[in-house]
Amino acid sequence: MESDESEEVKQLAELKVKLQKKLETIKEEAKILESLISIVDSLLISKSFRRIEVPQPQQVQPAQVEVSPTPKAPEELAQETILLEASDGTLLAKMYVADRDAQVVVEPGLNLYVSTPPFQSFLVSRVLDSMKTKDLELVREGKLNPDRVFDYELKIEGDAIKEIKIKNYGDRRRLRELRTSIRWTLEKMYEKLKA
Repeated sequence: MESDESEEVKQLAELKVKLQKKLETIKEEAKILESLISIVDSLLISKSFRRIEVPQPQQVQPAQVEVSPTPKAPEELAQETILLEASDGTLLAKMYVADRDAQVVVEPGLNLYVSTPPFQSFLVSRVLDSMKTKDLELVREGKLNPDRVFDYELKIEGDAIKEIKIKNYGDRRRLRELRTSIRWTLEKMYEKLKA
């Protein structure tokens, strides 16, 4: 009877060693997969987007004339400008990124319409509304300050999309997700326009 127990203990010890080795193998595979995903992300970003630097305006002493303030254009306020291009190189929109906000200005003359899929079904419902809902849930849980809630506004003329204003986009990961989703959506709409 004691030999049966010692045999069982021996088998359990061997099983533990095998399980630990298997766990180490899986951890190594996970590290490799994370590295590969990071490489693919970098390639996607470099192939899908072209960054341009916006020069900072030089400080000029104003004349002693009172002028009523005019709203600044998005490119003047932006710290970063990202070109959103179709795979054929057509400029779809420019994304102007500031501290916590971003503004996507659709290229004039493209005439991309709100009614063209997948604008409402994907971008608005599954991306923008979803981000807003998640942030509101975080506010309810006390994990996010109400003045940091994601929000967006669409500027539409007729049925044509002109701008998407984004407030409180959050972190760089979320900005990358927005950029990718908006570019993909606009490209699909552009392809339907060409067809």
